[in-house]
Amino acid sequence: MKDAESKSKRALRSIPKIIGFGIVISLSLLGIFFIALVIYITYFDSLGSHSKQNDAIWQLNKIDNALEEYKLDITTYPSSLSELIEDDESKSMWMGPYLKSKGHIDPWGHIYHYQYFPERKGYQLYTLGSDHAVGGDDQAKDRISAKSLMLIKPNKLYEDSIKNDDKNQK
Repeated sequence: MKDAESKSKRALRSIPKIIGFGIVISLSLLGIFFIALVIYITYFDSLGSHSKQNDAIWQLNKIDNALEEYKLDITTYPSSLSELIEDDESKSMWMGPYLKSKGHIDPWGHIYHYQYFPERKGYQLYTLGSDHAVGGDDQAKDRISAKSLMLIKPNKLYEDSIKNDDKNQK
């Protein structure tokens, strides 16, 4: 009987040790889980930021295709991207809209830069990235459409458009 009592007392004394050990294990696993969660969120957040660049490339290709469809119908490229969306009654062969109403806006909320060169029978279409300034890396990287003429660098076009805007405001 004494032997049974001592075994039960030893078992009762070891319960706090087992509970303490369980708490340590649980907290360790919880810490590992949160570290893994932080790594996961950091990794996928960076993927998400690259997705805007991928969206921009995809949208530039889509606008390229819309420009080609427009040219097939009208025989020339439009002077502005808004002609892909809005019906110009002077053009009887217009079969649009060729883009949805917001199809000319980049993933950062800016209108794509477009310039038509009638003498070269081509255009240049690009976005300036997240910073909406010439140059940059990662999200701020400028993207030019695949079918654009490579006559003028985007920074030259952008500087010219600013000069023209300044002249028009005076």
